[in-house]
Amino acid sequence: MSESAQKNQKLKEGLLAQLPDHSVFKNFVDIMQIPRATFKEWNVRQWAASFGVSHGCSVEQDSVGNLRIRRKASPGYENRAKISIQAHMDMVCEKDPGILTNFDNDPIHGVVEDGWLKAKGTTLGADNGIGVAAALALLQEPELRTGQLEILLTVMEENDMIGATNIDENLLDSEILINVDSESAHEICAGSAGGFVKNIERQGRLEKLRKKEAVLSLDIGNLAGGHTGVDIHEGHANAIVVWGRLLNELERIGISPKVASLNGGSAHNAIPRTVTSQIILPEHQLTQAKETLHRYFAEINKEYLNFEDKRSWELSLSQKSNGLKSPSRYGLSLRESSTLVSLILQIPDGIDRMNAQGMEGVESSMTLSRAKLNTASGLYSLEIFARSSEQSRLRHMDSKLDVIAKSGAATASEPQRPFPSWAPKPDSKVLKQALDSHRKLFGKKPKIFSVHAGLETGILAQKYPNLDTISIGPTIVGAHTTNEALKIDTVIPFYAWLKAIVHDMSSKSYPTAKLPTTSTKTTQALTPSLSQ
Repeated sequence: MSESAQKNQKLKEGLLAQLPDHSVFKNFVDIMQIPRATFKEWNVRQWAASFGVSHGCSVEQDSVGNLRIRRKASPGYENRAKISIQAHMDMVCEKDPGILTNFDNDPIHGVVEDGWLKAKGTTLGADNGIGVAAALALLQEPELRTGQLEILLTVMEENDMIGATNIDENLLDSEILINVDSESAHEICAGSAGGFVKNIERQGRLEKLRKKEAVLSLDIGNLAGGHTGVDIHEGHANAIVVWGRLLNELERIGISPKVASLNGGSAHNAIPRTVTSQIILPEHQLTQAKETLHRYFAEINKEYLNFEDKRSWELSLSQKSNGLKSPSRYGLSLRESSTLVSLILQIPDGIDRMNAQGMEGVESSMTLSRAKLNTASGLYSLEIFARSSEQSRLRHMDSKLDVIAKSGAATASEPQRPFPSWAPKPDSKVLKQALDSHRKLFGKKPKIFSVHAGLETGILAQKYPNLDTISIGPTIVGAHTTNEALKIDTVIPFYAWLKAIVHDMSSKSYPTAKLPTTSTKTTQALTPSLSQ
């Protein structure tokens, strides 16, 4: 064993000594040793397949790389519910500056702090490694008597859920699916939002910088931001909307700015935290404009203090003595600039409607996630991310954006990157069993919610219309960041609940649901030597 391997083994053993002696933790620490970035899941898939074979299961890989491990029904349980436990194998790979971890080769080094399992300067990968670990732990329960039990491990979840979207439809043969990618202990996710990205574009008219006009850089920063789905209920400000309000305020008092450059937002699924821009103003109105911008910016910041932990935003105003950065020294005309601001302020941003049906959380929302002006051509584009757990509401929001675009003589794209919603089903058998099993174990009813983000369950429910699904998990915070942490004392109760649901569902007889078998794709039986 090399010196590096000896060091990693020592760190692994030291970490295990700090964690409860339980198969889920042992499995997860094993998984932490395996590189598994999105698109590079072959090593963890090989490990999981070998794990399944070593516990007497058959394994198959489909054409996109998803892995299914199947345990035959226990004797006498052949007619009991067929159950699948589903998780994804890949992880988001982020690291702090100065951290030398190579995610293609190095393990994740864990630390225990105040009851939380974290990583040293990187993402931990509990999303969704702890779910994989729990699913495989069920195979280590020889006394657990069940109908056919499948472990479905998908790939590329962190990149538009590619694995679930392209799953071979004959890979799965289950009636019940329990997804273990939720991040709140003692809670049941019984629905998730679908969504789409839509672009509104308009070809603006450029004008050359005139005499006695000044160019002012207007940059906004240090807003809280967040995820356009799971954080939308926090009420965080959108930097692009704040920018639009500032320019609209100038127009309101008789100052007409022209937009010379604009770049706001960083990703389609992130609430914009920053905007960089340049505006053109008459020189004689420059002082008044600066005073107005500072005053109104402070007023808007005050509106959001209680929504952003008293965060103090940043507004940077600086005059560009040499004119525009662009060699052409052009900006949008007054009319085009006003149209751009009008479109920004018309687009709904934030919560559209809350859930009904006794479910907590947001049902529908829209976020203006990116805004950009092409300074060479004058084309400006606005990107909107719409989400809803109701397909009819998604159609309504799509139509609403079409109307807004038309009002500004702009062009609206068809919905891009769509993913299906997973509507809550109050009559779900597995939901009812999860409630009952939780009461028996913990003496209380768990919270039921619909998550305002995309889950693989939504895609799988569309692929397999008769599949009865829920999602549960232990408590994880800071997923996708180097602050990711797993609350240690929630893991064993989560696993006990998962095991109880499987046991209790298997003790009852349910009608067998017929699953679709129309796929022309093929699966590959493994022994297990897996393709990359």
